[in-house]
Formats: sequence, structure tokens, C-alpha cells
Amino acid sequence: MIKIKLTRTEKGMLALAALAAAAGLGGGYYAFVAGLGIALPVSLGLFRWQLGAVANLDNLPPQKAFNRFFGRSLMRSSLTLALLGLALAGGIEFLFGVFAGLLLQVLVYMGEAILIILGKEG
Repeated sequence: MIKIKLTRTEKGMLALAALAAAAGLGGGYYAFVAGLGIALPVSLGLFRWQLGAVANLDNLPPQKAFNRFFGRSLMRSSLTLALLGLALAGGIEFLFGVFAGLLLQVLVYMGEAILIILGKEG
């Protein structure tokens, strides 16, 4: 069995996704929850992929490491835009679910920033 150690950001993403899914189910927005469920693994995968570039696991020289990071950022943005474009076909609720799933990482970073600002050691 493969064990994956989740980072703090990934745990936060999963917690926010669970809250959003519970709210969506409670409100009867099943298309939103479906979009969130589709976007969550994509978002987590893109986060891990980008993390590998940031960590520079291949010990590349600085310029090549930057090129790898920048290239992955461009590909990540392109994939996100393509996924949002495809989600348009599923309706507005589905689109918002996909959008929420792709924004989970940003929302976790914003929460950590708020905790740091409030002095709660984020």
C-alpha cells in the first residue's frame, strides 16, 4: 500500500472541500458538489506537481529550476482554464463547483495569512 504524507496545505484543502461539499449537499446543489469532486483531485495533483518544481528535487542550476517552475506554472494555468471551459457545458452550478475546487489552495493560503496576521502562528 502506498502511503502519501499530506502537507498542511493539502489537509486544509481537503477540509475546505469537505465543508463545501457538506454545504452543497445540504443546500441541494448536487451539480456544485459534482464539480467540486472532479476538481479536487486535479487541484491536489497540480499542487503536488508544482511542489516538486519548487523543491528542485533534481538539484538543477537556478536558471533551469526557474524555467521548470515557470513552465509548470504556465501549464497549470492552461489546464485550469481548459477545465473551466469544459465545465461550462455542465451548467453554472457545476462551473462554480469546479471553480471552487481549483481555488482551494488559494483559500488555504488566505486562511494561513489571516492566522499569521492575527498572531496565531499560521
